[in-house]
Amino acid sequence: MADRKNNPVKYGEVVVKCWEDEAHKKRFLEDPESVLSEAGFVVEEGVTYKVIEQPKQVRYLVLPHEKTKAAVQDMAKRFLNRAEADDALLPEGTEVRIIQNTDDIRYIILPASPQSLSQTELKMVAGGDSCETYTDTATAVYGVEAAVTGTTAAAEAEVAVAAVGVAVLV
Repeated sequence: MADRKNNPVKYGEVVVKCWEDEAHKKRFLEDPESVLSEAGFVVEEGVTYKVIEQPKQVRYLVLPHEKTKAAVQDMAKRFLNRAEADDALLPEGTEVRIIQNTDDIRYIILPASPQSLSQTELKMVAGGDSCETYTDTATAVYGVEAAVTGTTAAAEAEVAVAAVGVAVLV
């Protein structure tokens, strides 16, 4: 089995390049396996990767293809903890969408470029508001959501978004 420990960094590099180069972004959206492989990301055999471009006001929760119950229970606890601290779980106007990986499909979220963030969102990214990183059976990614993904290459890749300076609030 290939070593996927560098996948988060490699995915972060792909994301940054997508933010800087529209042609690269278009190619990544059309052929993620090739772009990821060329970047040194270890792609799982027999798995199709689908990139979902995340609009600014949308947050995706990506459920794992296995051990879903534990991931959802953990996510629910985090939402309840957040609700106890503040009734506003999400910034005004934010929409949450839930999708689930399958045995042969991994969804990868391509976050909006930080250059398109509002001052409030920049404050969250810079650490001006409290944040938690969700790293147990799920992986923290961009915005105010916890992306609930298993220990797949896609999950490892999502960690890179945090590594390039994008915070997660749960």
